[in-house]
Amino acid sequence: MSEILPRIAIIGGGFSGAAIAWHLTNGAAELPPVTVFEPREALGQGVAYGARDPRHRINVPAARMSLTTAIPDDFHAWLRADGALEADPEALLPNGAAYPARSVFGRYVAARLAPRLASGRVVHRRARVAEVAPRPEGGWWIATDDGAREEADIVVIATSHPAPAPPTALAGLVGRGGLVVDPWAVGALGAIGLEDRVLIVGTGLSMADVVASLDAAGHRGEIVALSRRGQVSQADLSDVTDAWGDFSTDPAPTARGVLRRVRLALRDDPDRPWQTIFNAVRRQAGAIWAALPVVERRRLVRHVRPFWDTRRFRIAPQVERVLHRRIAEGTLHVLAGRIEAAARQGDGFAVTLRRRGGEPQVASFDTVVTTTGPDHAHILSSQPFLAELARRGLLRADPVGLGVETDREGHALSVAGEAEPSLFVAGPLSRGTFGELMGLPEVTANAERIAAIILRAADAEPAKSKPMSPSGQYFTGGFLA
Repeated sequence: MSEILPRIAIIGGGFSGAAIAWHLTNGAAELPPVTVFEPREALGQGVAYGARDPRHRINVPAARMSLTTAIPDDFHAWLRADGALEADPEALLPNGAAYPARSVFGRYVAARLAPRLASGRVVHRRARVAEVAPRPEGGWWIATDDGAREEADIVVIATSHPAPAPPTALAGLVGRGGLVVDPWAVGALGAIGLEDRVLIVGTGLSMADVVASLDAAGHRGEIVALSRRGQVSQADLSDVTDAWGDFSTDPAPTARGVLRRVRLALRDDPDRPWQTIFNAVRRQAGAIWAALPVVERRRLVRHVRPFWDTRRFRIAPQVERVLHRRIAEGTLHVLAGRIEAAARQGDGFAVTLRRRGGEPQVASFDTVVTTTGPDHAHILSSQPFLAELARRGLLRADPVGLGVETDREGHALSVAGEAEPSLFVAGPLSRGTFGELMGLPEVTANAERIAAIILRAADAEPAKSKPMSPSGQYFTGGFLA
């Protein structure tokens, strides 16, 4: 073991950052305190698991979620011990599957980290990182928005994706009342009247959450949800957890080939739940992605992503019931189309919509909410410290446009294509390298892998980590989220 062990700093204390801190301190290695920079009150929450609305539920059963792949039902065991389900009887389905609020999972991660924080092995710095710069003698300077400056030998960037960007037609209205660009901001939906006519731009998971929140608040006005293809997130099947299909043996080298193999699998056995086939695709995503050249990865993202996302990122059965009821009542309409123009109209908006195959039509709305997903195109300018690292040539966007480019071990790649040995990028920001790094099982395995690599580099006892195949696919032993 090295005489001088590295000081490790993690930027971002959502699930990815919290999981890496937990795995770094999960063994016998006596590292210096691991510092996590996170302005939120608690670690382990972030955008996803910091949601305060109890209607925003995890989208798979709790028994398949965990901070560690070694104990895949750890969250469910914690739920039973904590008694969290007793306060939320709607979370439990008749078959015993539990879908608690996402904030409850955030509490679970915080609870698992609490002993490490109490002992000082993990330090939570409630500050926002303003700058990361290399030190001439090696390592990094980290400056925070409270004026402090700290040193680290190893830096792990584990921040979230950037906030959504409004469609071009709405960009000129940002800052005006009635346009909600970030529905997750505190109180963002509070000003929406109970009879307001609402346009939601985007039809995925976030749209479903917004509808569930409005419905619970008593909203009974008309809601129109719009996306280019009108694809709505599909429901999870709480009693179907297996995976079926082989897509990674001799994987297809083109996007068209990948799509053809999935369609054939769906067609060959129409009675088999489609979820099982998508489970298999997800499990084998690393090998599928690794076999595609960059041009085919881009083609896959451009043409197939909306269909993949709405089947890969499923909604809880409780949320699905709300959507179906609102559609049946005629107060929720899901349309395929796009916004061509938008302007203020009194206290609301006049929006020109063009449905697929139709003519432009002007519709009036009291409120417009954007749920279009992260602004991947501006990832490197989304935070000052990322922009500064990019300016120094130490970071670059991945060629597919999903995040920051890394090597297979998570090291950031410089503009010159060289791996920075003491700078890591973890979690969804490195999705472009691995192809599938958004769901909890992949993020958990990624956190374990990053922690193990750091510990090996420090000549410390490596944390237990699931093996990685030559294609880079993590073997997680099942689907946790």
